[in-house]
Amino acid sequence: MSDYASRRISEAELSVMEALWDTGTAMTAKDLQIMLKERRDWERTTVRSLLTRLQEKGSVQVSKENDVATYSPAFTKEEYGWDLAEVLVYRLYNGNAASLVAALKSHGLMG
Repeated sequence: MSDYASRRISEAELSVMEALWDTGTAMTAKDLQIMLKERRDWERTTVRSLLTRLQEKGSVQVSKENDVATYSPAFTKEEYGWDLAEVLVYRLYNGNAASLVAALKSHGLMG
């Protein structure tokens, strides 16, 4: 099964991950705070707290160069999406992806 249990992240943490995925490059906490101030109106302390939690979960990697820490995602958006999909299929549809597809079609979410 997937790494979802270890990668489980909150809605707020997902905003940080999306910022990192969107840029495609390692970012300083200050750069993330500037980006997330625009997107979510978050202050420095909020961003720092979320980065700490994500680091503890192993969702972000931290590199230090010249006493400046940069943060990068430990997995891709696609890997995380697969983890979520796999959990959904196994937990709600007993491992039967066709049942999920049928449910999506019945709600008009597939062509």
